[in-house]
Amino acid sequence: MQHFSIGGLLVALVLCLSLSTCEAAEDMRFADANGDTGYYVDAASIVPLSDAEREATVAVIKAAENRRYLYRMRFNRQVCTYQILSIQVCVYDTKEVLRTSQAAEAPRPYSITSPMQSIEDFIEELLAKQPKAT
Repeated sequence: MQHFSIGGLLVALVLCLSLSTCEAAEDMRFADANGDTGYYVDAASIVPLSDAEREATVAVIKAAENRRYLYRMRFNRQVCTYQILSIQVCVYDTKEVLRTSQAAEAPRPYSITSPMQSIEDFIEELLAKQPKAT
């Protein structure tokens, strides 16, 4: 039983270290705002999966609540859906992690007036600026 506890502790330690390393490597870019809520995309995290699908890390900052919601998301611009793959909720000013979840949710539709559309457009703009691989 102790073997599993030590193994679990090591896994937790590695996860914590990798999360803090990822945080340091963030390249958050402002994408949109709605009232006191700001939407940011980690430019370094964008992964084109196909012509229509992209994955990226998106931060939603709710100033009035002093919260930062960090989502790993998949967007499908062809059918206008987004899917939350994981979430981390933090206190914004201290970066204290309040909760995390690795449970992927079902894809949800978004409209052209949604902040998700603005985020998807912003991701496409960033991808268009990247040098093409030869």
